Amino acid sequence: MGQISIQQKQTERLSQLQCFLVFFIILLPLMYWVTQLKTNFRSPFHIFLFISGWFSWTFIEYISHRFWSHSKTSNKKNAVIRRHQHHHSHPTDIKVTGRQRLVMSIIAALLIVFSILLDNYLTFLAGFWMGIFWFFQMHYFLHQSWVKKVFPQLLKYHIVHHCRQPDRCFGISTIWWDKVFGTIPSGKTSVSQRIIEFYFNHPH
Repeated sequence: MGQISIQQKQTERLSQLQCFLVFFIILLPLMYWVTQLKTNFRSPFHIFLFISGWFSWTFIEYISHRFWSHSKTSNKKNAVIRRHQHHHSHPTDIKVTGRQRLVMSIIAALLIVFSILLDNYLTFLAGFWMGIFWFFQMHYFLHQSWVKKVFPQLLKYHIVHHCRQPDRCFGISTIWWDKVFGTIPSGKTSVSQRIIEFYFNHPH
């Protein structure tokens, strides 16, 4: 049993390493290209720097959800894992409050303002923070029934992750990392009405 556990840990670590390697293969050339815009193309420089920050957050979002919240080798009493499993059992129990999301939006706005005033690489942090803010907003949206009219594919992936395949669909605000790393839903996954009712109406 111990040998299997060691092998599982090694496999999980190798998967994480492979994900980071792919990420940096994508990010580093992008960041190099962005730096080339700095001198003569200030507006494109800040736009693509902001996008790079947001893009980086989407990767951290995927990694933290897949390998930290759903780790198969960590102690099941780990606080992060226990909180996340509680959320799976109680989908409508969202811990982040409206006031906290408001504070995050104010911080995002301030970072954008300071990025414009300082005219430097703070724009990357502004994009990264905007990714965090949008993640929390999107997670709230994905537990509201009206979202199926606006983000149907994101909603389907999130319901599948919650109720059918917890080892798939780790992206919240985006699904492209699931596509890159092969964690999209397996097979023809259908979502029954019973599952939908549980997902949206489970008591707190």
